[in-house]
Amino acid sequence: MKSKKNDSAEIPVVYQNQEIILIDKRAGLSSQGGAGVGRSVDVDLSEQLGQKIYLCHRLDKETSGLLLCAKSPSAANKWSRLVGEKSVKKEYKALCFGLPKDKSGKITLPINEKGGPKSALTFYELEKSFSESEAAGFDASPLCVMRLSLGTGRTHQIRIHLAQSGLPIVGDDKYGDFKLNKEAKKLLGIKRLCLRAFRLTLPLDGQERVFELPCDWPGALGS
Repeated sequence: MKSKKNDSAEIPVVYQNQEIILIDKRAGLSSQGGAGVGRSVDVDLSEQLGQKIYLCHRLDKETSGLLLCAKSPSAANKWSRLVGEKSVKKEYKALCFGLPKDKSGKITLPINEKGGPKSALTFYELEKSFSESEAAGFDASPLCVMRLSLGTGRTHQIRIHLAQSGLPIVGDDKYGDFKLNKEAKKLLGIKRLCLRAFRLTLPLDGQERVFELPCDWPGALGS
């Protein structure tokens, strides 16, 4: 179908079939439109494809990566249910300041939402730590890549849990370290949140199919 937008604004399509469409959402693009929202996946992708698109789940505006959408209300109901049942497996990577005490584990600190503190569960694994030379001479703090999955779905859960654990995400201006973010912007050229939904596993045709994207961070940090 012919796009109604210029090529530079198009949302990359990773996979699609008769029911669903899987995209690579860029950081800074809202998942859902509404009052005060300039651009959003549900509106922009519908215009791009020339048909109504429905979200099956959401990513924070500043989080990039794999986002599952549907081509009909019935498909959206089906795949939203599969997401809720965790038949669709979502995995994230974050570039963080600091190093974890343990190479893997879980974070169970409560998160404040409307009505008070709520239980929250995030699983993590240290994927890589960087030497100063690998991080282009950045010596303000150690840097590492954390691999994460969610046991619960609180708002901004990964960002809050990592910040609470002394591992703020690089570029997180809401929960992170302002001073370190300023240094990272100056020395590494990082101007946005380094949190990416990099892998999605979908039940398709009787088997689990894995879709994976590279991390779009500068140089060796994005490998």
